[in-house]
Amino acid sequence: MLLATGVTSFLISLPLLGFAVLGYLGILADVGPDENLAIGTRALSMGLPALICGVLLCVPGLLSFILNRRPTNAEPGGATDGGA
Repeated sequence: MLLATGVTSFLISLPLLGFAVLGYLGILADVGPDENLAIGTRALSMGLPALICGVLLCVPGLLSFILNRRPTNAEPGGATDGGA
């Protein structure tokens, strides 16, 4: 669940950060450079928290996914903790 939420948040942030880059480059809209910079700053302020939350949710999700995998030589229906 952490991994799915993190990936969703990460994917939401990508278009916002793309608009921020275009705003900072001055090619986002057919307006003046000051307005493009303002649009880029606003998009960055919306996209950066979503990116940070996505990364912070993906890291524990990936760790739990990797640590909870069964070994390849495990018996079908056997205990996952070594039989203890």
